[in-house]
Amino acid sequence: MDFENGAFSNLRIETIGNKEIYITDRHQYVLPIWTAYSNENAASYVLVSIDYHPDTNPPFWQVLTLKATLDNREDDPAYFNRLLEKKIHSLDRYDIGKVIAAVEELNNDEHINTAMALGVLSDYHMLNCMDVHKYESGRHYLIDKKYFGLLEDGMFQSVNFELPPRPFILDIDLDYFMRTSDFDIKKDAYFAKLVEDAEIITVARSKKYFEYLKKEAFSIDACESLLLDCFRRYLEK
Repeated sequence: MDFENGAFSNLRIETIGNKEIYITDRHQYVLPIWTAYSNENAASYVLVSIDYHPDTNPPFWQVLTLKATLDNREDDPAYFNRLLEKKIHSLDRYDIGKVIAAVEELNNDEHINTAMALGVLSDYHMLNCMDVHKYESGRHYLIDKKYFGLLEDGMFQSVNFELPPRPFILDIDLDYFMRTSDFDIKKDAYFAKLVEDAEIITVARSKKYFEYLKKEAFSIDACESLLLDCFRRYLEK
């Protein structure tokens, strides 16, 4: 992919071992990265996302709900679906410039199902601390409070998570982490395998939510650095 640092949403690209890691300020801006990678390899990917929030609202939910309301059709699901179908069909996934522009209309919890609608993703596994959304596709795992922020095997086992077949993309939101000790991973078979086997890794800083949810005084930069150190542990063997 030909993205450059700072191309959008304060994009930062790290190469650790042979793995590319893409870090954005706003979570929805991982969509152009996933799309470009899917286009480049003519493949649809499974996503594994670890986040405090589920981030799987329908594509363009907020802007289309507003339009339906302004059109006095807010109680007409068929009308919303027609708006959505038209919106998705108008979005050329092979024109990455237009995909980037379209992201401005996405809320920070609408990118996953947008990627599903575009065929960039074929499935997803959403590990989160808030909710289990019920859709025809995708799978949600609701993490118990005692495991919030953790990447230990016990967290993955507690929700009966199974490693997906390759190829998959690993995606992590920094607002999932609440303490520096969250990165002291003792039993790491699941997370190590996710990092090692992911085709690419995307990371969202989500600073506003990170600052609100953290349980001790540490910065978003420190959190990002600790996560990258974890990646180095597995990718620079």
